[in-house]
Amino acid sequence: MFTRIRRWRSDPYLLLLLALTLFALTPLLSPDYFYGAHDGRHSVFFAAMFDEAIRDGALWPVWAMHHNQGYGYPTFLLQAPLAFYVAEGFAMLGVGITAAVKGAWTVAFLLSAWGMYGLVRRWVLTWPHRGASLVVTVEDERCASQAGLIAGLLYVYAPYHLLDIYVRAALAETMLIGWLPWVFWAFDRLIGGALRPGWQARLAVAALAYALLIFTHAFAIIAVTPLLMVFIFFRLWVQWRYEGVLRGKQWAAVARQTGVAATAGAAGLLLAAIFVLPLLVEGPLLSQEDWVRDTYVYSRHFVHWGQFLSPFWGFGYSDDPVGANDGMGVQLGVMLATLAVAALYLLLVRMWRTRSLPVFLLSATVALLYLMTPDADWLWRSIALLEVLQFPWRLLTLVIFVLSALGGLAMHLLLDSAQRQSPFRFDEAGSLVIAVAVLLASAPYIRPASLETVEPWREDGRAVFQFERQHPDMLGYTTLVQERFTESPLTAQYAASFEQDAPFDPDQLARLDILAGEGVVIDNYSRGHHFGGVVRMQSPGVVQIRLFAFPGWQVRLNGELVDYRVSSPHGVMEIDVPAGDLRIDVAMGATPARTAGAVISGLTLLAIFGLLYVGVRSADKAGDLASNKQIVQSTGTQ
Repeated sequence: MFTRIRRWRSDPYLLLLLALTLFALTPLLSPDYFYGAHDGRHSVFFAAMFDEAIRDGALWPVWAMHHNQGYGYPTFLLQAPLAFYVAEGFAMLGVGITAAVKGAWTVAFLLSAWGMYGLVRRWVLTWPHRGASLVVTVEDERCASQAGLIAGLLYVYAPYHLLDIYVRAALAETMLIGWLPWVFWAFDRLIGGALRPGWQARLAVAALAYALLIFTHAFAIIAVTPLLMVFIFFRLWVQWRYEGVLRGKQWAAVARQTGVAATAGAAGLLLAAIFVLPLLVEGPLLSQEDWVRDTYVYSRHFVHWGQFLSPFWGFGYSDDPVGANDGMGVQLGVMLATLAVAALYLLLVRMWRTRSLPVFLLSATVALLYLMTPDADWLWRSIALLEVLQFPWRLLTLVIFVLSALGGLAMHLLLDSAQRQSPFRFDEAGSLVIAVAVLLASAPYIRPASLETVEPWREDGRAVFQFERQHPDMLGYTTLVQERFTESPLTAQYAASFEQDAPFDPDQLARLDILAGEGVVIDNYSRGHHFGGVVRMQSPGVVQIRLFAFPGWQVRLNGELVDYRVSSPHGVMEIDVPAGDLRIDVAMGATPARTAGAVISGLTLLAIFGLLYVGVRSADKAGDLASNKQIVQSTGTQ
């Protein structure tokens, strides 16, 4: 039993922040939905296919069965799953898929507000320059809470954050934005707590936070991890500079702290092995050119410096290949830019007692902005991995994070009781004025281009079919496909389903076809991760299974496992069959990479739980000793 129980205490500033965050989500209250946003349809039909796989018994879905005119695609090998699991939680409550996606949007935005609030509040109250002996007063906490409030509002109402939902409808990236502050918060607690009692629990929390970050978006592995690593090294330097030297700590202690931080990062990566390992091993089996050609060429999506300050807002695409005349805005936002300038000025007039953190945030901002411009083309050409990011402006995800934190810190400086005699005096009313200004500055952006009725076909396989018919260049292929196509034998069946009043039934798709021999297909079924049917063969022959061949498929003939081969030219499967009534069952199962990833993640998770238990017990014991010492001192007993 734990000997310390902390009573939860409501924080009025946090509650106010969460309430104000809901204003950004008011378009979600409509019964309609913004399917016309860039990924508006994707966010819904990805969640629908994820739901189909879950309800079919796949705890960790891989296959999305309606892609490529019914041949399917391992979409969830590439798409990080966290946002879809959140949406699935709402779907399991009985709401429709579109409503479930709206629920996931809401969770992501509330997480972003809460995480930024907690991170900035922690930085204000515990950053090393305060010193371990400095008592935190009620006034300090009030100012820190107000700074967190402003930082959270800046983050929630950053134009790019609103663009991500109402222009791009990028569900996974919005979930990444929501989780990003929590990761930095966790690592700051880990390093700031040094090796004091409870460090094992702090390590476990940091590892969990980093793993969940990877589960939000594959973008996190390539783009967020470098920034996180730079922050960790910076935070270790600050710890050494302000605590190690001042307290006479030796290099060995610094090395141990570095090792703990590195262990947390490595453990987080191991926790995410269930996603990362199959992505690395099986991802190359997919045609990579589908994601780095034409509109996905990174050089078409650079941001010109003037665009960062442009008030332009549009619902088009960043499709101007040579200039700044894009159809969507990539601005920083007037309030983020204003408070960044204010922070720079306060640095120059030396009003900050320690300048390390704001200097770090400003430096990170400049570096990230530079990477998004054509000036950095040389770097994108030098590092081939960067082209997977597709859109340089995606780095605005990180820019709004660092600028929001910086804005909150600048706000704190103006509110700090130590600065009350300065000409820049602010009070609580001043912070509320800034809060209102943040909301008003972004209010025009809280709207989608249009709202459309949630029709039944929007939430099933017909939505995927309709999208691919309109955008045939968006089909994805495996390396086994010898001849690209825009239609399949299943196309007509999808098309005919629009003429039926009944809900779409995937079992009507003709998954089996007799290529050789005499026979007839008796039955077909399609259920997320399981497919097949029954054929009656008058003679031995060959049956084609209309699914892309891909690692993990297990084909059974009358219950017996059989080998399949690739059927040309579309890279689907076929098997040899004898005469008779035959039941063919195809299931997406494990592969060596998926099994290894799951085992690594599972064992690491057990170790993390162990660290949590040990760390909490250690912190409890230390707390008991401190309490007993106080009792002894107060009573005068020996």
